[in-house]
Amino acid sequence: MGEDRHVDLGAVDLYGLIEQLLVSGPAAGAPRAGTGAARRDDALAAVAELTRMLEVPAEASDVDLDQARARVTLLLVIRDFVEPTGEGADEHVRRYLDEVLGRMRRERGTG
Repeated sequence: MGEDRHVDLGAVDLYGLIEQLLVSGPAAGAPRAGTGAARRDDALAAVAELTRMLEVPAEASDVDLDQARARVTLLLVIRDFVEPTGEGADEHVRRYLDEVLGRMRRERGTG
């Protein structure tokens, strides 16, 4: 993706990110990512539960939307590692994720 295709944060609203995080379950036959007791479906369920915990206060306007968006964005990164976003994801969310990952890698000096 070219740097000139910046995704406007307004195009990827908080609820679009939340919707992507709540995509159910792992793909059939997906290999285990970790070596501990937690399985991929456990990780996806945990991400979805954390997302719901952020969604309720955001809907009630009990939390700063920029803070909620930042937290949901980090959950999106984790979810994408556990279960890649893939073809079914909204194009705006996929482009936003690419941009976020690029920025995070540049900030860490690994980009």
